Amino acid sequence: MQLVDSLERTDLSLTFAGTGAAHPERLTRGLDAGEVQLISRGEDGDVALALAPDTAQEARELGEALAKLARELKAETVKVAASDHSGALAAAALTAGWQDRRYKGGDSATAQTQLLAEGLDAAASARLRGVAAGRTFARELVSAPANHLNPATMAREAQGLSAHGVEVEVWDGGAIEARGMGLLAAVAAGSATGPRLIRLTLPARGEATRIVALVGKGITFDTGGYSLKTGAGMYGMKNDMGGAGAVLGTMRALAELRASIPEGTEVRAYVAAAENMVGPHAMRPGDVYRAANGKTVEVTNTDAEGRLVLADALAVACDEGATELVDLATLTGVKVAALGNDIAALFCSDADLAARLKTGAEAAGELLWEMPLHQPYLKSYRKNTIADLKNSDMVPAGGSIKAALFLQQFVTRPWAHLDIAGNAAKEDVATGWGVGTLVEYVLAGQAD
Repeated sequence: MQLVDSLERTDLSLTFAGTGAAHPERLTRGLDAGEVQLISRGEDGDVALALAPDTAQEARELGEALAKLARELKAETVKVAASDHSGALAAAALTAGWQDRRYKGGDSATAQTQLLAEGLDAAASARLRGVAAGRTFARELVSAPANHLNPATMAREAQGLSAHGVEVEVWDGGAIEARGMGLLAAVAAGSATGPRLIRLTLPARGEATRIVALVGKGITFDTGGYSLKTGAGMYGMKNDMGGAGAVLGTMRALAELRASIPEGTEVRAYVAAAENMVGPHAMRPGDVYRAANGKTVEVTNTDAEGRLVLADALAVACDEGATELVDLATLTGVKVAALGNDIAALFCSDADLAARLKTGAEAAGELLWEMPLHQPYLKSYRKNTIADLKNSDMVPAGGSIKAALFLQQFVTRPWAHLDIAGNAAKEDVATGWGVGTLVEYVLAGQAD
């Protein structure tokens, strides 16, 4: 679905009860908030009716329902009457209207449905388009199968952002090892593709006084390594780069919206990309590796690899001068047990940063729940090891908290970790979760 400023014709119109033309009571009887009801069909277009949304959440539900109706009716053009929450409705419709048909047989190229949302000014429309472009880019990356998307091809996709004014630099295995990123190199050692560290920059306007680092876990496929996953557990592991997808999508969106980025804010992205495979050079349980910040880690569980690649990327981002960091990762299965697939877990070392991320998530319609960084839980990662840390204590209880505490050992600035396991893809459909939150967070700037 594509947002447009005008339509030559309208296949489907959504109007709201109580605005404009009067509607018979029988049409609105039993109509619930967030529900769309088709009330007429004709040569001049179909008409649907809904209650005017009172909240942004109701508007989002309407947007999803409208996209579904448009798909059922095969409507190529859709117009929505103005409301107090036109932006939220349009954003949800654009998101729900996305389909990945790149891998379908036959002619998969189909024209996008055009959406005209009345009541939006030019700035709101531009913001919606920017976020939609970023979210689509993220979803296409996450949706791509692992035989099409690996660390090397992900790097090439990222390099395409240079056409939008993003500075892109890619480090291969040699550069990664030279930089001392032993954890990222270890995770990738079982793969013929090798690792990539993808570094992107949107320079500040004027002198950079705030340097935001967005760090994404880019495991393009996760077998679990020698701590091998079950067959059922391995299916869907092409989505284990959902954090990387969200970060790259955010940079795509911010490139469109760079005039709205607060003056003095530089945005950097670091994507640690690897495949976690089994092979003659793959890391083994009991192996010890040195991270970019000098800490050593004993690998007790090769399936706890995401925290390893993130640790190196976070350490490098801090070393390069980031003033605040946010990482995103499909990190722990126990996060899904705790919060399900709709709500992401937030861990944060700084109350102001946490508040700004929560505000951004609320504006984007993405749900966050802050979890504690309970320091005593880290003790189990320091017991009975010849290294500074273990990467797992093999105990599921508190696993999301312990993983976040592990990451905290590699940051020296205000930092937040978003565990988006379960959020990045729902029912095998990539969501682009996190792009909206990160865009809103960056554009809002720092608290006064």
